[in-house]
Amino acid sequence: MMETEQRQTCDSPMPTRPFIPPRDFRAVLRRVVALTPSTKHFEWEVIEGDAFEFYAGQFVSLEVPRNGEPEARPYSIASAPRGDSRFDLCLNRVEGGYVSNYLCDLQTNAVVNMKGPHGSFVVSQPVEQDLVFIATGTGIAPIHGMLAEIFADASKRGEALSHNVWLLFGVRHPDTILYREELEAWAAANPRFHFVPTLSRPPADWRGETGYVQEHLRKLFAGRGDFKAYICGLKAMVDEVRFILKNEFGLDRKQIRFEKYD
Repeated sequence: MMETEQRQTCDSPMPTRPFIPPRDFRAVLRRVVALTPSTKHFEWEVIEGDAFEFYAGQFVSLEVPRNGEPEARPYSIASAPRGDSRFDLCLNRVEGGYVSNYLCDLQTNAVVNMKGPHGSFVVSQPVEQDLVFIATGTGIAPIHGMLAEIFADASKRGEALSHNVWLLFGVRHPDTILYREELEAWAAANPRFHFVPTLSRPPADWRGETGYVQEHLRKLFAGRGDFKAYICGLKAMVDEVRFILKNEFGLDRKQIRFEKYD
């Protein structure tokens, strides 16, 4: 199995936000949390390269040594800016993937070189329509950061969400619903946030949604064209969802932003 890489393929340039030029940094690993047997959450702190600024949804390129030369891979930032030099990543251990295995074997206090931020997969500001996020697997990483930013901004203003926000999150099994407790807590605290996890291989005792995100997108939003969609996951899912949004729902390309993995 080849190591999965990320491609930036959004339909349009950075939406209504000033450009942050990518720079070189060094970051130290402060904490690692196992989310599943093959997926880990990493908490990093930039220690060299001045202040690290980014927008929720962007990605960084991490370098690891291989045969005396640096080898880089892009990974989506899984957190919102916190006003300090910290950021989070979420990645899978890929069978046969050199970089992902190198990173998943790191211990706390390990240091890596990185460059960023990159990408324009960010929420357009101001938010003027309902938002629909669609993710599968580790495609939740940038969307997790976007949601954290949305809720933090609302909290700072002391207001409820100004529009409805939906997350359709497709995985195979219940134990692979990444960040499940946090997502459920956000839904409980925010009546306008609707969290819809769906399982393609549900156990007999599962009482939630089943099937694929495409099916639930049609069920919940067919006939609507008054929202913005943010999609992240493997190429086949992203391409099909984009087709549905454009050709079945009639959304304009400016209402659709995406990032997909090969």
